[in-house]
Amino acid sequence: MTTRRIKNRMLWITTIGSMLLIPLALSASVQPEGRRGFRGGHDGRGGPGAILRELDLSDSQREQMGALREQGSSRETMERLMERRQALNEAVENGADEGTLRQLAFESGEAEGDAAVERARVHRQMMEILTAEQREKYQALKQEQKQKMEERRQRFQERMENRRNRKPDAF
Repeated sequence: MTTRRIKNRMLWITTIGSMLLIPLALSASVQPEGRRGFRGGHDGRGGPGAILRELDLSDSQREQMGALREQGSSRETMERLMERRQALNEAVENGADEGTLRQLAFESGEAEGDAAVERARVHRQMMEILTAEQREKYQALKQEQKQKMEERRQRFQERMENRRNRKPDAF
């Protein structure tokens, strides 16, 4: 696999992952209190919900986060985005003409922009619910999470480089 294909694949994975961050954060925010760590929780999943659990939200804050999660516009925006991406992928696989592909790509990009605006809106509302101390802790935990992600990315790149440099007969 070429470096360009790997980068494109990583970009898609990152994009899809980022699309899921806010809904996951909000759905996990109504979990019981308690420190479980980034990998903790009832089912062992990490993610933004794990960060919110670290903030020891009050009952009122959990209710407000739940109300944000229940807002239909976020769900509708995400569904539209996934539908546009699926339509584009199917068109590519079915050999659609360039005009159709460009139109579907434009619609997909428009849905991507709408989803980004929606994520920003929800994030802003989520930050307004948190106290100053919780926001500070949230930022520190996000930075820690980013650092861990970067370390994993670097380890992955090293493994890929080692595989490329290996002799074909060396197993």
